This record gives sequence, structure tokens and C-alpha cells, in this order.
Amino acid sequence: MKKSIPSLIFALLILFANPISAQKTDISGKITKGRTTSLISVALDKFILDASIVDNFDIAVADSLHELLKSDLEYTLYFNVVQPDSAFLVDIVGKPMSLDDWIYIGAQMLIKGRLSKREGVFSLNIDVIETSRNKLMYSHEYLGESGRYRYLAHKVADDLLQNLTGEKSVFFSKIVFSRDNGSGSQIYICDFDGYNPIQIAPDPSPKPINVLPSWSAAGDKVYFTSYRKGNPDLYCYDFAANSAYPISTRQGLNYSAVQSPDGKWLAVALSYANNFEIYILDNSGKIQKQVTYSRAIDTSPTWSPNSKQLAFVSDRTGSPQIYVTDIDGFNIRRLTYIGDYNCDPAWSPKGDRLAFTSRENGLFQIYTIDITGQNAYKLTDLGSNEAPAWSPDGLHIVYSSDANGAYEGAYSLWVMNFDGSGKRKLPIDGVCKSPSWSVNLR
Repeated sequence: MKKSIPSLIFALLILFANPISAQKTDISGKITKGRTTSLISVALDKFILDASIVDNFDIAVADSLHELLKSDLEYTLYFNVVQPDSAFLVDIVGKPMSLDDWIYIGAQMLIKGRLSKREGVFSLNIDVIETSRNKLMYSHEYLGESGRYRYLAHKVADDLLQNLTGEKSVFFSKIVFSRDNGSGSQIYICDFDGYNPIQIAPDPSPKPINVLPSWSAAGDKVYFTSYRKGNPDLYCYDFAANSAYPISTRQGLNYSAVQSPDGKWLAVALSYANNFEIYILDNSGKIQKQVTYSRAIDTSPTWSPNSKQLAFVSDRTGSPQIYVTDIDGFNIRRLTYIGDYNCDPAWSPKGDRLAFTSRENGLFQIYTIDITGQNAYKLTDLGSNEAPAWSPDGLHIVYSSDANGAYEGAYSLWVMNFDGSGKRKLPIDGVCKSPSWSVNLR
């Protein structure tokens, strides 16, 4: 049977089996269950098309732009996009929707758009009207080429979210992942919605193995483990230089590297000292501190948002479980007690919960749990699901799934909301694993 990433990592670990000053800190944070504000009910009227929008291609682009903007607004989890039902439309057939009609169906805000085209460039004028007072709340013109209508929709949705709620979107974040098209695994990035996949740090090896990528705090670099020189070494890909270079080439496994949110340190699992432990490196790869001291396997570190704690996986009690520690190695405590195999911890950027993978009946499922170790909540139940990673706003999770075997054991990337709702497959082929989500990159 094909091994999943969690079981494969532990199999590999078994085979290979003080400049930092930090005060002791307690695990702390505000426990929430997601957003605490009510959704804003908005209506997105049909775009008014200028006389310059005449050919079928431009009309199709206009329809796609409208639908994508609607989808983006719903994706934020701050808006409820209301629409008139078919019975209501029958009543007003042949007439435009009036402001009272929009109020009747529950719209607090009405978004109207006028689309025109000049010299191959689309112009989309957006007006946002508060329906109860018939007051213009926001107005802006957006320009974009027809071939980049997705960017245009994301830009509009991003601005609307910022101006109407003060919140930031994830529309300009990226996902990095390991992808195998049958000739070995390479590192790729894509947009938040799975579009525009691009290979980075290409490995010319005949059967390349490049795994476990993670973003730097600023989103300008990607760390990953590569076997391109024979040993599982830690590499850094620099986007500005368009090149990858080794960070740690210590004998044994150099795995699970992740940069602290403040950008100062790298937490990594190393086996060079004949045992797998968690270390903190500086950004050049020099060891600054050993965090764990155990005869067990300690791996898969993830940082708290304040860069003062780490969660990690250890089998010190006989099976892999999630533990939390201060970065100086003090105050280690076990977090998970459900199941006999828990791994892949990912600390929410909101600080209140961790996502992790738990084995059940031979398959892996994704849970979240409070930082206190309470309120474990199951998010997936079909097929095998693993390697959760949070969006920068803490409202979405990207993960790897075989979709209950629908893809014949080939894992794909999926995204769901923080509570397990809204699951959707990203449109990327090949075997895709170990995703990591960047901050917004603009």
C-alpha cells in the first residue's frame, strides 16, 4: 500500500534515526470559533455593458468576471451574497431591479458595475450603495486586460473587503507544494485558488525528490528538502535571485524547516547527531539552539504567531503526538490525546487553534484543537486527508487529499473553511502534497 506523507516521514526518521535569549512563557491566546461579526448581506447586480463590449468573447469575459467576483466575495466569509429567486424574477420580468427590490431580498449593500473596453483594456467602474439610505459608500475604476480578468476580480474583491470591513483578503497570497507528474517530485507555487501553477527551483535529477516546502515569513523565499545531491538537504529558493541554495547539508535528514513569523529564525528537524531533534537555526543555516532532548523522534515544528513557542510531533510516549514547548525547550506539554497517531501540526495565525492530522481506521483525517488541548474538532471524514496549512487570515485551510479514492490514490490539493465547510478541489493535476500558504504578496 502506498504510504502517505505522515507515515512516510516517520518511516524515514526511524531509518535516519545559545545565542537565542527567550523568557519562559505560558501558552496563551484568546479562544474563538472563527469570526465573531455578522455577515454583511450584499447584492451584486448584473454589470452594465458599454457599447464597446460587443463580441461574444468580451461578453463571456464579462460574465466570468461577474461570477468570479461573486465567488471571491463569498470566499472571504465576511459577505453573504444575496440574489433574487426565480419566483421574484418572474414578478418583475422585463423590469430592472429597484432599490426597494434589493432591500426586499435582504441586501444591505448593492454593488453595481459598468464595464467598457478601450484599446484592448477593460475598464470596470464599481459603485457600492448602502440600500437603507441610498448612499454611495465606495466608488472606483479598475483597469485590466481581458486575459487577466481573474486578477481584476481579485483586486475588486480585495478592495471591497478592505473598505467595507477593514479586513485583509488572501487573494494575493500563494500556495507552495510538492508536485509529482510521474517523473519525480518538484516544487511548485500557485495562486490561492489553485490557478497559475509555476515550477520553482527545478531539480534536473533523473528521479527528483523535493518535498516539504514552506514559505518564509515575508513570502520572498521558500524552504524545502531536496535529495538532488543524494542526502536529504535543506534548501532555500530566493525569488529575487531565481535560484536555490543549500541551507543545511548535515549528514542525515534535514527536514521540516519553517521560518519564525518574525523572520529571525528557522525551526528544523535534524538527525545528524544520531537522533531526530528540533533545532533553531539562523537564516544562514547555523545552529543557534537545540530545542528538544529526547531519545524519541521529534519533528514537524510549527511556530506560534508571536514566535515564542513551537508545536511539534514526538513519539516519546510510544506513538506520534502533538506537543508544545517554549523555544528554549522548557514547559513541554502534550497537546493531543485522541487517537494513536497525530502529526502535521499547523498553528493558526490567529493563535487560538492548531490544525493537525490524526489516523483513524488506517486513514488520516484533519482536526483542529484549542491551544489548551481542548475542543478537538474533526474537519474531514472522506478518504485520507493530511498536511493542513492555514491561510494568512486564519479562515481557510489548504490540505492534501485523495478524495476517498476518487483519484485512485493520487493526492490533490483541497481548500476548506476553518470549520470544515466549503471544501473544494484546486484545479491542479499530478500528485500534490505538503502545501504551505504565504502571506499576501502585494
